[in-house]
Amino acid sequence: MSFSSVTHKIDWLFDEQLPSTVWSGSLQKVSYPYPSDWAIGYSEHIDFHDGISMVKVFHNFTNEDRPSEIPLGVFNVQPTFPSFTSHIMHKGCLNFINNKNNDKLVRIPGIDLFSRIETIDITQTLFTDEDISLTVIFIPEVQLINLLGLNEIEIFYKNLGISNLGNYNQIKIPQSISNKIANCTPSHLNGSLRQLFANSVILQYLIEINIYIASMDTIKNDSLNSKLDITGLHTELLQVTGEIPKLNDIAKKYNVTPFKLNQVFFEKYNQSIYNFLANQRLDQAYQAIVNTDIPLKTLAHKIGYSHVNHFITAFKNKFGFTPGSIRRQNQ
Repeated sequence: MSFSSVTHKIDWLFDEQLPSTVWSGSLQKVSYPYPSDWAIGYSEHIDFHDGISMVKVFHNFTNEDRPSEIPLGVFNVQPTFPSFTSHIMHKGCLNFINNKNNDKLVRIPGIDLFSRIETIDITQTLFTDEDISLTVIFIPEVQLINLLGLNEIEIFYKNLGISNLGNYNQIKIPQSISNKIANCTPSHLNGSLRQLFANSVILQYLIEINIYIASMDTIKNDSLNSKLDITGLHTELLQVTGEIPKLNDIAKKYNVTPFKLNQVFFEKYNQSIYNFLANQRLDQAYQAIVNTDIPLKTLAHKIGYSHVNHFITAFKNKFGFTPGSIRRQNQ
């Protein structure tokens, strides 16, 4: 399968009299028409034979009297096929607005922006405190499937939080991974060798973020289960007397959702927290009936039942006998 080049269009905002800049295909350099006393800006565009495209962008601010913010332009990007994209900041800071839903994202190094797109329609504003450099990678989804396989792609997208077309998600990525992209077009290489090197680095980047995100998800789950300390929770619940505590209150203490807390508890003990506590207090009641003379009404109230009849019904459902018959047998 052949892949057509990504088409780019920029409507400049810092000077609305400027004509739009439009291009398609692999270009060595596209200069940005800044006023000469503001900055020097340009982008380099590389298309690879397998449909992958890469745009490297640089903004060098040259005048101390420059504006603190520059509304740069409205960027419209049209890949031929739905594509996976990665927007990687290497230096500096900019404001990124998704014009489709007006989402506003501040882009800084160390946090990569991942998306699945059919088109890109964004507005960029630059913060000029320091120079800016960034890279955007476009990979047609059909090519990504060829590289990783359909099942792996579904997991990859899920891990990145972009399961649906049109999703954007920012994720903290170690700069040891992202810096490879910053340095993937070394000046000492030229022509096809430079393209081949850059292509290999992009593939390495894909593999490393996939491994990193998957490992972080595993660590997160392990940490969650460790933090829950289900055995410790079980021991704690064994000490509960009186009214059954609310699941929401227990979950809040363990800093997880009630659903997740109940799910992990059920996986280990094969019953919900509520059922465990209900059975636990009935077991306590059984021992109290056998070993003490505490009145049933008092016992029912002590273990959390609002009415003695509710206690008698629950007790009989569990043990097959009423509490009174158990007590008579042991007198």
